[in-house]
Amino acid sequence: MKINTSRFGWIEVEEQSVVDMPEGMLGFTEFKKFVLIQHNQGSPFLWYQAVYEPNLAFVIVDTFTFFPDYEVLLSREDLDALEATELGNLAVFSVVVIPENPEDMTANLRGPVLINVEKKTARQVVLNDQRYSPHQPILETVREAAGVPVGGQAPGAGTPDARVRSAGTPDTGGE
Repeated sequence: MKINTSRFGWIEVEEQSVVDMPEGMLGFTEFKKFVLIQHNQGSPFLWYQAVYEPNLAFVIVDTFTFFPDYEVLLSREDLDALEATELGNLAVFSVVVIPENPEDMTANLRGPVLINVEKKTARQVVLNDQRYSPHQPILETVREAAGVPVGGQAPGAGTPDARVRSAGTPDTGGE
């Protein structure tokens, strides 16, 4: 199928790659179908593009790329909405805000977007976890974790240990 985007023009996407998001994104509940578009080859960033609105796209990133210790505790309602029978089928993304100075980009760790990669269903959840900010600095966090002074060069991201749990389920360390 072909979709129109404001950033890439008309593009061809596989119909089976369309993600169904019945509740939409927070603040954009009328838009329920999205596709993931690679930003640039080798880039960790993706565009979460609304299928039927060319001007609506969010920059997102696999949360564990920059925040390997991130944990998501999901309710039974979240799991049901995602049609998730296996936690390993869930991909966790954060919406990224890139201001005029890209060094100041932030990730919304309080409102991750979860996608069931098998069922192609998605839900944005709001976490009640004070450890996470909706405006978490990305580069500053990466540099601190690597022991690089702010203003230094950020290292490449390592392999994350995904941590997604459901409420009432023992911590299995992502296994």
